[in-house]
Amino acid sequence: MQHLYNTIKPVGAKAIVAVKSGSKNSHIVTKDDGTEVELFVDTSYSWDGKISGQTQAVLLTDFKNLKAGTDVLIHHNAINESNQLDINIDTSTFIHAIEANFVYFGFNEDGIVCIDGYMMVERVYDEDMVSPGGIILTEKRKHDSLMKVISKPDSIEDFEVGDMAVVYKKSDYEITHNVGGKMTKIIRLKYSDCLGRA
Repeated sequence: MQHLYNTIKPVGAKAIVAVKSGSKNSHIVTKDDGTEVELFVDTSYSWDGKISGQTQAVLLTDFKNLKAGTDVLIHHNAINESNQLDINIDTSTFIHAIEANFVYFGFNEDGIVCIDGYMMVERVYDEDMVSPGGIILTEKRKHDSLMKVISKPDSIEDFEVGDMAVVYKKSDYEITHNVGGKMTKIIRLKYSDCLGRA
């Protein structure tokens, strides 16, 4: 597939990606008796009952700060027949031109790679008030306009990891994803939704 890297030029706000139909991650598990079993974990999005397309793809063109060949997480409805290109790699790999805002982030062996213009954040909650007897007196309350930065691209210079970002309400976009067979949730924040630093 490397022979296709940066050979297709997207038009407009698009990204060119390759997806493997029905691709699954293979994991070798060694049982107590020493025998090995190969398990396959589906990488498509199916949590909360949605039946949809692939959520993982490979970039075929450089996209913002990500290079061609980077694994990316994409929106669960990004892949469809109307955006499939008539390029055949093999019988199970398909090329698509998807909307740029459907590419959420890249990932590699070190973890998540933020895309220019977006940061990964955590929600901030009030601390529980606990009585001297150890009884929680109040429930945690989410701060709607405050997020803690946990990862960012180098292009964002106004924030450092660990900073508190003051944001518009409902700026936090929670993404459920599956990397390596493990379901994880992460919150993506658009840099343009930041109002200041606390």
